[in-house]
Amino acid sequence: MMKCGCRGAILAFVAVVLLGAGCGSGDGSGAGTVAISLADAKPQLPVDTEQVLVTFDEVSVHKAGGDWVSLPMADTPFSVDLLQFSDGASTQLVPPVELDSGLYTQVRLILADNQAGQDPVNCLVTEGGQKIPLTVPSGFLRTDKNFEFEVEGGAAVDLTVHFDLSRSIVAQGNGRYHLKPVLHLQETAEAARIQGRIAASSFGASDEAAVTVTVLGETEPYTSVVVEKAPSVDPVPFTIYWLVPSVSYDVEIEVEGRLPYTETVDASDLGPGETFVLNGGLPIELSP
Repeated sequence: MMKCGCRGAILAFVAVVLLGAGCGSGDGSGAGTVAISLADAKPQLPVDTEQVLVTFDEVSVHKAGGDWVSLPMADTPFSVDLLQFSDGASTQLVPPVELDSGLYTQVRLILADNQAGQDPVNCLVTEGGQKIPLTVPSGFLRTDKNFEFEVEGGAAVDLTVHFDLSRSIVAQGNGRYHLKPVLHLQETAEAARIQGRIAASSFGASDEAAVTVTVLGETEPYTSVVVEKAPSVDPVPFTIYWLVPSVSYDVEIEVEGRLPYTETVDASDLGPGETFVLNGGLPIELSP
């Protein structure tokens, strides 16, 4: 889960996110441009974790009826601290690049390997500088299988890969962690958001509230955040970024010792680029 509070850290992407991944325009000759950014939502980690470092070796896309096409990254290898990209921020992974027009059905991210005897390139970094390796069961990562995008001649496509750390880092015990990435891909301008405000009295004796977002009809959460109680902030605001638009979601807010608050956000109220505000904009009260 990710945490947010009066520190201004409303970390929703944890995942990896997109800011200013500008796209150029093609020349109308049967090719278009694609740019890809990375976004993140912060998970629950060891309390002294300061960084979550991952390193990418390659990004490629698959064209329908064709082959995989490797894309030039902003840097190769591309190393990033995922905790730096939250609160709706992002970093450019692939600058604008020309692609043949057509339908593309998959994006694949290939991670660098941790090498024995060397500092790990995929790891958690603690306040004291200790690097805890992240084991990646599969070296390559694929985004949502049901996502596809069309590149039209002379047009530009701007995509964001949401690296959802709230569901991607798995504790194995004995201080070991696996990285099993959950990635969501969407056209940047169409990403939707859900906002809410939790009344300070709803926290009771607890310091935090857990917010879980699930696609209506599914059992596995789409993403989750932890909202921290903040001194002198009432109500405490939060935002969940990088949601797929025109999809219905169930939102549940839980605080220990309180009855949960639930609300369903209808797909018709969450169009491309739109923000839905829970409880009609009023502070959310959780009863004892």
